[in-house]
Amino acid sequence: MLVNKSFSFFGREALHIMRLGIPLMIAHVAMVGLEVVDTMMAGQVSSTELAGLAVGANIWLVIELFMGGWISATTPRFARLKGAGKPSEIRHEAQQAMLMALGIGTLAMLLIWSIVPLLSHLGTSPEVTETAQSYLSIIAWGMPASGVIWVMLCLCEGCGDIRYSLGSSLIVLALNAVLDYIFVFGKFGMPAMGAVGCALTTLSIYILWALMGVAYIETIPEFKALKIFRSMPRLDFQRWRAIFMLGLPISLSLLAEEGFFSVTALLIAPLGTEPLGAHQITLQIVALVLMLSLGLGQATSIRLSSSIGSGKPLLAARQAKVGLTICLSYAFVFGLLIAWKPGLVISLFTKDSAIANVSLAMLVFAPLFLLIDSAQASVAQILRGFEDTKVPMLFQVFGYWCLGFPLGYSLGATDFWGESYGIYGYWSGFLAGIIVSAILLNIRLQIMLGRLIEPATPDLLTD
Repeated sequence: MLVNKSFSFFGREALHIMRLGIPLMIAHVAMVGLEVVDTMMAGQVSSTELAGLAVGANIWLVIELFMGGWISATTPRFARLKGAGKPSEIRHEAQQAMLMALGIGTLAMLLIWSIVPLLSHLGTSPEVTETAQSYLSIIAWGMPASGVIWVMLCLCEGCGDIRYSLGSSLIVLALNAVLDYIFVFGKFGMPAMGAVGCALTTLSIYILWALMGVAYIETIPEFKALKIFRSMPRLDFQRWRAIFMLGLPISLSLLAEEGFFSVTALLIAPLGTEPLGAHQITLQIVALVLMLSLGLGQATSIRLSSSIGSGKPLLAARQAKVGLTICLSYAFVFGLLIAWKPGLVISLFTKDSAIANVSLAMLVFAPLFLLIDSAQASVAQILRGFEDTKVPMLFQVFGYWCLGFPLGYSLGATDFWGESYGIYGYWSGFLAGIIVSAILLNIRLQIMLGRLIEPATPDLLTD
């Protein structure tokens, strides 16, 4: 009987998570799809354009995610306020998050511009350097709009409304492909701009996406009643501090992981356009599949945050276990599919045989890499539902930078272990760092679940 009840709960909760998670998965895939489409388009032009995009995009994405990490701390906060039935607090949280996002976005824009002149010292060819500099100079203008987008996504997802995330993501993904085609290849009277055209597309998309978010909030009755844009709020620095303190570890965690890949891209750059292009392609393939687990992990985080907010800790603990099981299952299945037909996947990104051969060798380990990376990424998402961000951040910094990066650098750039393995050595370091991070984060999750269950009473287990 107990086993039947457990299976019954698993099935019901899995259905809840999937209903919330599938739209989030599609939304996350669509968001990553913007860069995936950019990589595909630039790769069809030339290896130089692909390499320039790789340098520029890796720098921009680190700053984008660092900014987004701060703002994403509001998602579980919105979920708890929603579960506690406090609409006025949701309004105040959203207004303060919006002001904070605009400020952070402006600082991010200035930071990107300050980095542009430094690229001339990277050691890449003049053509690659010029492409990367032009790419960053244009895309920097979109950072304040990106901050607004993050707030709109967090507000809607935290309140359990995934229509904006899903609908807007699909719209901008389709529009991104059209504009990329026009700007990259020079259609309908436009000059062919290559990778720089991708930056112009992203800037246009960000402005449109932000306006769509404002329009959505002002149209849907649930959000319109909050009157978020009807008055100018006074700065609430205490609220800013709360968001900052919760979001900073998330930002540092994202910086630890994405910075790991981005710094490695800069180290690979002097090796030539082929290894750098292969790194960018492999990274996009992995990121695309990882978004499936992240979407489910975020759905689980929202579910358990709402349960905690409504005083049901035992239910939250069981939701975390169900969500993690689903996340890992998805990652493993898609990893096997990629390993089954890697050549077909790579052919979508490039016609350059040298780049394709390097990428092909790296995708052999796709199932293992995706399973482990999904484990650590989805657990990190679930822990955010407990508002546990500091310890996970330390674990990820340790895994990536104290172990993974030194090992990857020693294997890829030195003869410490014998002959240098180049890009394969760097990715071996990635795998080692992710394994350690995944193990530590899973231990942390078990500790948090134990703390949640101990003081709870069985009557709070109802859904």
